[in-house]
Amino acid sequence: MKTDERILQYFAEHEGDYLSGETLAQELDISRAAVWKAIKKLTAQRHNITSQHHVGYLYQSGQVLSAPMITQLATSRWEIRLLDVVDSTNAYAKKALTNGDITEPTIIIANHQTNGQGRLGRPFLSPADNGLYISFVLPLAVGTSVIPGLLTTSTAVAVARAIKRTLAIDLNFKWVNDLLFNSRKVGGILTEGVMDFESQQVSAIVVGIGLNLLRPQNMDVSLEQKVGGMVSKLTVSRNTIVAAIQDEFTQLYGNYTTGTFLPEYRAHNIVIGQNVSVKYGHDVVTGVAKDINEQGQLLLDTGSDMIIIDSGEVLKVNLPDNVYKG
Repeated sequence: MKTDERILQYFAEHEGDYLSGETLAQELDISRAAVWKAIKKLTAQRHNITSQHHVGYLYQSGQVLSAPMITQLATSRWEIRLLDVVDSTNAYAKKALTNGDITEPTIIIANHQTNGQGRLGRPFLSPADNGLYISFVLPLAVGTSVIPGLLTTSTAVAVARAIKRTLAIDLNFKWVNDLLFNSRKVGGILTEGVMDFESQQVSAIVVGIGLNLLRPQNMDVSLEQKVGGMVSKLTVSRNTIVAAIQDEFTQLYGNYTTGTFLPEYRAHNIVIGQNVSVKYGHDVVTGVAKDINEQGQLLLDTGSDMIIIDSGEVLKVNLPDNVYKG
C-alpha cells in the first residue's frame, strides 16, 4: 500500500480527530517529510484535509471516493478496486475475470463511466461526481446454481435499503431492474454471467449497479421526462452510501435464493396490478402484471393466457395517474 493510501486509511480510522505530523510519522513508521508529501498529494486529489498550527491535520469526509474510507465504514469485507474513469465497470469486471486478473469476490467502483451500459445495450449516463457506478464481481465454484431473477431483485432491495439508511428516501422498482424515485428512473441493475469455455458453465457473475444521486445535466430531450436524481445536493458522503450498499448486498446475497426479500420487492414495485407492455424475446406482449413469483419472474395475464416471464423489459406501464414516463 502506498504512503498516501496508508495515511488515508489511518485518517479513516480516526476521522474527526486532529493528527499531528509527528503522530502520523511514528504510527506509520515514515518520515515527517513523507507525511507532508502524502498530505499534499491527497489534498490535490480533493480530499478534505485541513491543518491547524501546533494541533495537526483533520480529515473530513467529502465526496471524493476512497477505498480505505469505504473499507473503514463497511462491516463486510471485500477486495475493492476504485477507478476514476472507466468505460464500464461491468465490462472491466468481465475482462478481468476472463484474463484471470480477478479470482476472488471484488467490488469495482468508478467515479465516471464513459460507456455505461444498461439492459439491451442501452447507454447509462454516468457523469463524474454525480452518481455511483458499482459492479460486484462474484467468481463461482463449478456447478453453482444461479437464479438471475432472484439475484437482480434482491440487489434492488439491497440498494433500496442502503439508500433509505443513508439518504432517508424510499425507492420504487419497475420489474426487473429499474430503480425509481419521484416517478423518474434514478438507477438500474445489470446482472451478467461469464462462461467457462471448457465446462460450458457459468463461472462468475457480475452485478452492476448504476445510481444517479444527482440528476444528470445536459441530457437528451428524450430522457428529460424519464431520468431523475435522488437529491438536489449531496450532503452524505458517497463513501458512506457505497459502504451501506456493500453491507446490504452482502447480507442478502448470502441467502438470496430463499426469496425472503420478495414481499419487500413486491410492495415497492409499480407494475403489479397495472396494464403493461413487455418486451419478451423478439415479441412485445401486453396484459396485466398480476404478480412476481417466488423465482422473481413476472406473471402476465394477457387475457387469454397467463405468461411467466423470466427475462424481459417492461416498456410501458399504464398507471392511472400517468405519472411515470418510462
